[in-house]
Amino acid sequence: MITFKKNIIALALTGALVGGFSLTAAAQQTQAAASVKAQTDVTTAELNKFADAFQEVQVENQAAQQKMMGIIKEEGLDVQRFTEIQKAQMNPEAKVEATDEELKMHAAVVVELKKMQPALESKMQEIIVDHGLTLDRYKAVAMALQQDKSLQQKFQGIMMKKQTEG
Repeated sequence: MITFKKNIIALALTGALVGGFSLTAAAQQTQAAASVKAQTDVTTAELNKFADAFQEVQVENQAAQQKMMGIIKEEGLDVQRFTEIQKAQMNPEAKVEATDEELKMHAAVVVELKKMQPALESKMQEIIVDHGLTLDRYKAVAMALQQDKSLQQKFQGIMMKKQTEG
């Protein structure tokens, strides 16, 4: 489960960098009612589809993160420094000392990352649909996994089986 949580965090970080990828916070708000129903309605076949899509989304997400880190470095910022500035800009209560030059580099990176967002979202959705799920259903299953311990265990078993097979 640590890998699952780590990857959800990585996906959320990518979302924060790109400006709010739709598989994170917005999904939690819009899918709250559906997730309660999804907790009891996720079939094994559906969980297998989700697992396949999840694995492929992870790979795509890692590639996107590498590309994003390259953009950050090309603009002259350290990834950690970019993240510090980004967090501070997203949270008005957070304080970070940044030079005008750093802020300009940060702004240039954000522009480039936002340009990547539509293609990234489209690719993620394509992966999900190719595995037989709608984007809404993928989000609902993800929500159910966050809330249902027995479903998490079942998902872990499926993921372990896929790793040993593959």
